[in-house]
Amino acid sequence: MKILDRRRTPRRRMAAAILGAAALLTVAGAPAMAQDWPQDAVTVVVAYPAGGGTDTAIRAMTDIISEKLGQPILVQNVGGAGGGVAAAQVAKAKPDGYTLLATNSTSITLAPLVQNMLYDMDDFEHVAILGAFQNAVFANKDKPFNTLDELVAIAKKEGRPVTFASQLAIDRLLMQYIAKERGFELRPLPVSGGSGAVQAVLAGDVDLSFSGGSWAPIVAAGDAKALFAASHERLKRAPDLVSMKDLGFTFGVTSHISLHAPAGTPADVMEKIAAAFEPAVAGTMAQNVGDKRNMDMTFQGHEAAVATMQKERETYEQLIEVVGEDANKAN
Repeated sequence: MKILDRRRTPRRRMAAAILGAAALLTVAGAPAMAQDWPQDAVTVVVAYPAGGGTDTAIRAMTDIISEKLGQPILVQNVGGAGGGVAAAQVAKAKPDGYTLLATNSTSITLAPLVQNMLYDMDDFEHVAILGAFQNAVFANKDKPFNTLDELVAIAKKEGRPVTFASQLAIDRLLMQYIAKERGFELRPLPVSGGSGAVQAVLAGDVDLSFSGGSWAPIVAAGDAKALFAASHERLKRAPDLVSMKDLGFTFGVTSHISLHAPAGTPADVMEKIAAAFEPAVAGTMAQNVGDKRNMDMTFQGHEAAVATMQKERETYEQLIEVVGEDANKAN
């Protein structure tokens, strides 16, 4: 926070004294500011275009959040760089609780490790976790394999790389890790978002793809098959799907709908934000979005969110160390 200029003129001596006292109270008494917060609308910057899973979930919560805070909730969509454009914007915002970031947690925990971003994890306060994506790897129903090992055997026999539709740094890092551990060559096909991944799979253009939930409807419809969960443990919403741990891997990848504020946002303000989001996540509308989008809408408060984000970060650091030079291909 900027300190007011303390230079005085005779005419403004009294006014300066009053303003100086107010400034000192503001600097030394951030909780006092928090007591009055919010006095205006709160903007939630969603790091993706309208209509995606994160955007739909946030919009389903706004009525409850607004009622709890007594102020309007404005949703602003800022897409680009897999969430990086929005994250960079919010990192520079005033840490006053009026500008928040809703994103895929990997844009905070992973992207700065493998891409040249204008921010890092320490530029944010991790206010809450609003849900967990159900990351899985899937394929066209007509592909001649039903497991990862069957695909690898086919690719090696045919002397060709395994092809996959790639959206984000998380899937590229995961597949580089799997390829190194199983000893096969990869060839990514860049696609745009979950819809692009689904289209590539349905068209049979790739062996595999990865998504945080868009795989579920086409698997349920019988047009695709899920091979394994990308997480180390089994998925909450698909407990019968084998996990990375089941397949013998040391690591898996997880990602969440995470809520952040600029670093330096007062603790009391973050507590109020989290207290407003918790019933919104549990609300019928948000839970319905989770059902339709195959997302586990489960709330974690500030302390749990910090621990979750740190665990994610450490996992990605370890994965990058294992992958080595191939990690450069994940950006």
